Amino acid sequence: MILRVALAGPAIAALVASAATAELSAAPPRPTRLKPLVLRENCVSRAERRRVVRFTTFDRVRLIGVELGSGPRAVILAHQGGGGEGPWLCAWMRYARLLALQGYRVLAFDHRGFGSSGRTNHVSRISRVDFDVLAAIDVMRARGARQIVLAGASLGGTAVVSAAALAKTGVNGVISFSAPQTYGRVDALTAARALRVPVLFISAAEDEPFPDDARAMYDACSSPDKQVAIVPGTVHGAPVLRDPATRALVDGWIRDHL
Repeated sequence: MILRVALAGPAIAALVASAATAELSAAPPRPTRLKPLVLRENCVSRAERRRVVRFTTFDRVRLIGVELGSGPRAVILAHQGGGGEGPWLCAWMRYARLLALQGYRVLAFDHRGFGSSGRTNHVSRISRVDFDVLAAIDVMRARGARQIVLAGASLGGTAVVSAAALAKTGVNGVISFSAPQTYGRVDALTAARALRVPVLFISAAEDEPFPDDARAMYDACSSPDKQVAIVPGTVHGAPVLRDPATRALVDGWIRDHL
């Protein structure tokens, strides 16, 4: 004998709801949509904010910076950890504007974990600021740069020396301002041994221990076109450019290599 059980309307609705819930729980979660990074530094003018650049490193750290000027000759500016002319990319904005007036395309950006850029949760990569410079090289080439000079102050100097040695597409030159030989897991001294591109190491004479770091990297560097400049003063990083003679040295070096 076959028993037929009639289900009332509420029972049918409950079964349908249960099936729908099971189907939804089995579906893969939707990817989280990240909000675009916002450049928070107030050293960037309203007009300059129209040229904000957002880019991502190969290890998926989101970075932000600002582009000034135009043309195929580019200078990438990697900031120091503090001080200078302001926080993070602001330390470079005064010089970035001057370079743009000289006809260069310029990118100043915030490193991972600094300013308006993102950060990584991978402990081994928190200090890999050289990866940020590699991403900056790629984005500037995509935006029309054919010749590139890297310039970095303090930790940014360590970053550009390392990135120049790692870059798959070579750069035209590197300038290190007051860089330590190492920053976290970034080893600029070892990178200097592999460098074949032109490089200028700068430090203020009384900004210890950075003059010794500059000399050590200069001695280790394999490039046939290398120079070390120990300039007067106590300032650290980008502010050495306040001295007219040092500014003229750097301007001339960039002009000769771009």
